[in-house]
Amino acid sequence: MGSLVMDDAVRWVKRQVEEGPLPSAVFGVATSAGPQHVEAFTGRDARIAEVDDHYALFSVTKPLSGIALARSVERGDLSLRASLGSAFPDAPGSTAAQPWRAGVRLEHLLSHTGGLSEPPLDSPLDLDEQLDLARPDFLPGSMVRYSNIAFHGAARILTAATGRDLHDEIEALSPVGGGSALTFDSASDPHEVYGQREGGLDYAAMARHRHPAAGVNGTAAGLLELGSSLLRAHGGARGEVLHPETLRGMLVPRTIGVPEPIPGDPRRDFGLVWNIRQSSTALLHRNAFGHEGWSGTQWWIYPELDLCFVLMTNLLDVRLYGVDPDELNNAVVAGR
Repeated sequence: MGSLVMDDAVRWVKRQVEEGPLPSAVFGVATSAGPQHVEAFTGRDARIAEVDDHYALFSVTKPLSGIALARSVERGDLSLRASLGSAFPDAPGSTAAQPWRAGVRLEHLLSHTGGLSEPPLDSPLDLDEQLDLARPDFLPGSMVRYSNIAFHGAARILTAATGRDLHDEIEALSPVGGGSALTFDSASDPHEVYGQREGGLDYAAMARHRHPAAGVNGTAAGLLELGSSLLRAHGGARGEVLHPETLRGMLVPRTIGVPEPIPGDPRRDFGLVWNIRQSSTALLHRNAFGHEGWSGTQWWIYPELDLCFVLMTNLLDVRLYGVDPDELNNAVVAGR
């Protein structure tokens, strides 16, 4: 483990767990040289937190899906212009019955501009049924609205084009612990998700879907090692999880200035999958990309600072309990 220690950031996490609402947490920091500091904290969680524990990542799954899909794009196996219609080649009359699917491209699905109607994460229908029932709410590319079902559409497009399964591609990403560090397998025993009743989620029902938008269970080490590889790629290194030009292309903003259909919905800007923080006024340093999850998980990468951090935790809608992860972002960058 390296020598980089984030005293203020560690104190922030410790306070949120021991005095605040977070049931438990694992906090870790990495540079392009690898992980520098990882520490676990236990509060009201019935289970003692360890640094190598799995946590439900929820939407931190999305950039993992994005990386896996981008690897197929950079190999020339998959086109960003591939249509959702290609995911339904065997459905009787599907192209004629749902001609709009031809206009929904992979690039739309990965930038939250696809316009598909959104089912709940814990829907009793399987993902194929959910996608089959999805209908357009707006013209693809004309608006931006956060979407989960879009990622199952992307997974179906990948399989149609390459024969490969997105779940397998994601689990193969982790450079530590094989596929076990980033996995859809419930046997990984992630920490209990708190706040399900208040948040209106049946986590067990969601987990059964192995959702490519929200279903990965991950360890801090798995995300930190991946973050280190992305930092090296951003710096121009070849042979990393993504080619430097692939990562650069994913970070081109695609939704800045694009209207939202829901007035007052929290504004988030995206490239291809990555949440881009350029317009986040609460941050001291805005040149960051990454993602957060409904369970409070955070994975952010600051290329100019050669810095990546993760927060693994397990409480739905942490902001409703007074936890502002942007405070942690600021403590991390100022501690660098």
